Amino acid sequence: MAGHAPRTAGDGARRRKGIPSQDVRLRYALAVLPILAAAACSASPAPAPVSARSCSAALVISPLPAWARSGFHPPGQAMPHVMGVRGGIVAILWARRDALHAPPLANVANKILWVSRLAVQPGAPLTIRATLNGTSRTATRELPNGPGPSQVNLPAAGCWTLNLSWSGHRDRVELRYAQS
Repeated sequence: MAGHAPRTAGDGARRRKGIPSQDVRLRYALAVLPILAAAACSASPAPAPVSARSCSAALVISPLPAWARSGFHPPGQAMPHVMGVRGGIVAILWARRDALHAPPLANVANKILWVSRLAVQPGAPLTIRATLNGTSRTATRELPNGPGPSQVNLPAAGCWTLNLSWSGHRDRVELRYAQS
């Protein structure tokens, strides 16, 4: 055999019984690869815990409703806010992203400016009954002076549904508290 080029599987060289040639293995890999890629792309990711999913009432960054602009200059400036589902109140936040944290950050308060579209009785509180979405965890907070500037700390990160009552009115907002 001296002086002859080695023979390959394609030109009649012997292969060990039961072991496919390199060419066959390559063809197999090329045939299976698209199938595996398609399966990986179609697999749905593991669902996030319900409390971590985005809140249905998304934070909006736009000019406030005309009835909530008092004190803002210019009045048409874009502000991060969440409207109550009934339109009776707006929660104005002070950051475009992760405005609220649980537990609260040491150097930044969980500030919310509540502005009511409806008449407010002086001295009537704003009561917040909050539920962490997807759980039975609840928290109650009372703002003794009703809608206005506040700091609302809740016990855990996630999406919270806040049922609000003030001066005989009711509304609801969903706010997301980021993990500190």
